[in-house]
Amino acid sequence: MWIGNKIVKPSQQRALLTTLLTTVCGGLLFVTNASAAPAKDPIKAPEEIQAKGKLTFCSDLENPPAEGMASDGKTPVGAAVDIMKALGDEMGVKSQIDNYQFSGIFAALDTGKCDLIIASLGNTPERAQRYWMVDYWRVNTALLVPKGNPLHLASYEDLSGRSVAALLGSRNAGLIKQISDKLVSENKKPIEQVLLGTNVAAFQNLGLKRVDAFASDSLVINYYLSKGRSRFELVGVPVPPKTWSIAITKANVALKDAVQASIDRMNSDGQMAAITKKWGIEDGVGLCSSAHSCE
Repeated sequence: MWIGNKIVKPSQQRALLTTLLTTVCGGLLFVTNASAAPAKDPIKAPEEIQAKGKLTFCSDLENPPAEGMASDGKTPVGAAVDIMKALGDEMGVKSQIDNYQFSGIFAALDTGKCDLIIASLGNTPERAQRYWMVDYWRVNTALLVPKGNPLHLASYEDLSGRSVAALLGSRNAGLIKQISDKLVSENKKPIEQVLLGTNVAAFQNLGLKRVDAFASDSLVINYYLSKGRSRFELVGVPVPPKTWSIAITKANVALKDAVQASIDRMNSDGQMAAITKKWGIEDGVGLCSSAHSCE
């Protein structure tokens, strides 16, 4: 072997190769370590959460693309499901997601069946009186109607004398009732409310022409619009946007603080933005944190 203008003997070649490989491998190891992300210290969870090693969530897995089920019918998937998993990671514990119908989800939290709720849950004054509400997204409300909008619906008031499907117990259902009562006080026809246990059922009722419109959050409506774009269209509703929140019992201050700290870090390190981008909803939601309040 020639090195420069010198001949290197076989015995010297082996030693030289060993030296070169050690240098190269050492350099590669250095680069790998230098590029690795530093480990994060877990956010301190309440002692009872640490003891059982998991966060238990109550959710309504009938609200894709936020909360849904994979094709196997048993694996939770969705943008908010990713948030649930990330919250466990932030606190150094596992995330267990239990499925409930929305109408019974607060009873499950109140009776200790779960530690917190994430279920496309609107932050309302009534809920804020009873629970800690940690905000994470800001979303709009919309109506899904038949293609062409034959009834020319543009607001909830336009539903006077018409029927609308909504999720039982949701903020949208409460808002529709308030507007219907107002219409009646003005000697106008009420809104016929068809309140159902899942958004899937509400969408099916619209498809079967049992109702004139389906009212929900813009994320949910856009998801179902994608399922039947040739048959339906979205109508914007001129009502204030809704803040989606995580509900925690008032007694559990430590968990509320840990969840808020986790949401703040997920915003500051880009995790939350990455989740919305992954699910194609980054243009449909505003991100909430202590530094950027949505209320």
